[in-house]
Amino acid sequence: MHSHVRLQAIFVYLDDLLRALRSLKDRQLTIHAVHSPVPNHEIAALMADRASPVRYITLAGGILGIVTGFSLSVYTAMQWRFLVSGKPPVPRVPYVIESFEFCILFAVLFNVIGLLLLTRLPRFGLPASYDPRVTEDRYSVLVSCTPAQREEISRLLRENGAEEVNVVS
Repeated sequence: MHSHVRLQAIFVYLDDLLRALRSLKDRQLTIHAVHSPVPNHEIAALMADRASPVRYITLAGGILGIVTGFSLSVYTAMQWRFLVSGKPPVPRVPYVIESFEFCILFAVLFNVIGLLLLTRLPRFGLPASYDPRVTEDRYSVLVSCTPAQREEISRLLRENGAEEVNVVS
């Protein structure tokens, strides 16, 4: 496997950043992070290319909740032998309520846990690629490339208006 180099480019103007992002996307390079002093819908639209896997984690939690709720209800009925006026020992219809409640409970818990894990929260320190100037008036992009592409990508970023391009470890 090739080792990758991470380049961080600092931009003064939003238009330059957007042009650079389009150029990087055209070359199918991995963009790790884009920092901006204010939220911007154009940056979000350019970066939104894949759906979050949190939805599958939530679905797994919901299915596990249904199975757990129904299993707990069946186990309780079999353990305590609840026989009410000739009904079957494991009536399915009343256990739908418990299954639904467990489905919602587990889906919410799995959603929160998946969200925290995939966003790597909580963060106790700033990443090495963070530049404090982006909280004031600058924009930055962190892109990954091979060592052979380093000069080419660095030149591409500068041509698109990057104020400076640094290698981030």
